[in-house]
Amino acid sequence: MKKLFPAVPLILLGFSTSLFANLSNIGMLSDHEDFDSSLPFTTTISTVYGYDSNVGSRPKYVEDSSAYAKGRVSGAYSTVRGKTHFGLNAGFATKYYLERDDTTFNSADGSVNFYHKITPRATFANKSYLSYSIEPDLQIGVAVPRRLSHYYYGHNNSSLTYAFNRRLSSITRLGLSGISYEDEISAASNDKIKYEISQEMRYVLNVVSDIVGEYRHVTADYDVADYDYGAHYLLAGLNHSFNLMLRGTLMAGVQRRSFDNGFEDDWRPHMETSLRYDVTEKTQVSWINRFGYEDGELASNGASSRTGFNSSFNLSYSFNDRLRSNFGMTYHSYDFERPELIDLSEVMKTINLGINYRLYSNVDLNARYSYVAMESDDVFRDFVRHRISAGMQIKF
Repeated sequence: MKKLFPAVPLILLGFSTSLFANLSNIGMLSDHEDFDSSLPFTTTISTVYGYDSNVGSRPKYVEDSSAYAKGRVSGAYSTVRGKTHFGLNAGFATKYYLERDDTTFNSADGSVNFYHKITPRATFANKSYLSYSIEPDLQIGVAVPRRLSHYYYGHNNSSLTYAFNRRLSSITRLGLSGISYEDEISAASNDKIKYEISQEMRYVLNVVSDIVGEYRHVTADYDVADYDYGAHYLLAGLNHSFNLMLRGTLMAGVQRRSFDNGFEDDWRPHMETSLRYDVTEKTQVSWINRFGYEDGELASNGASSRTGFNSSFNLSYSFNDRLRSNFGMTYHSYDFERPELIDLSEVMKTINLGINYRLYSNVDLNARYSYVAMESDDVFRDFVRHRISAGMQIKF
């Protein structure tokens, strides 16, 4: 496959993607929470000072720790005009390590969200996202879960919802996503572009439940041509509100992939679940799970397929109007099938803690701690990473 980046930023604005159920923002307080939702445009400036025990996610005994300082500036714009909603976010950050030779790393991200009610029955929505970063994004789960080199990642979700009547509706989704690493070695094994189309039918059983049936087709185009594939998903599920505070979703079915090199995966189970519980006005809990085939690190590990189970738990609690906290943890289990090598199994665990104090209406003080541990059959892939930081955020 020809390397399509840096054209991807332009492509992403013209196409669309629908990602599988992503893990939520675990243990992290949002950078886009408006202190005054009536303002159409807000600017945020934040500074952070912290310590990283293993900057490069290196194996045990060769960790490279360092204190660091980080600054970020971002802007958010939103507007509602009749039946149309539009939102725009963009940000730039730079991080400086005090105890490393390669001291400065930049990152940037942006998103565009569009929603329009075409008719009382039809609604169109589109969500675009593009980022440039060096840190793995464990929240989305698309990058290699260790620090390699700077990479571009982008996706664009598009959907058309149509209600045939009060009970029956359809959702048609189209999509494109892509990732590209700057380092040639990392790029050769991991760069890819994915296309997706899905059709979902939803039927309302009663005021608290509806059933869902969905077909998905995914095509992946890698720089390593032998890993190009097409995949089919057949899923059925249930959305149910147990009460006004507790809501849950279950999607289950089968999936199968066919690679361009002639290899075909068997039909395997695929499952997605989510549960949200608004315990009180001050306390919210969410739990998200996903099981099935996954991309990532196939070529670099000589693997024909990778099966993963991902689980995330998030708890947020507001002590009062000024002080709020967040706790999150994730569990990722991966099994690589390697025809010419011994199969490889890995487990990644993360913990995130965050606390935020609103000093004034537009000034927040925050402190965060994160822990990441990888346990692998390959000891050279094991690593542990701790990060602790404190900072200030100003919005105007």
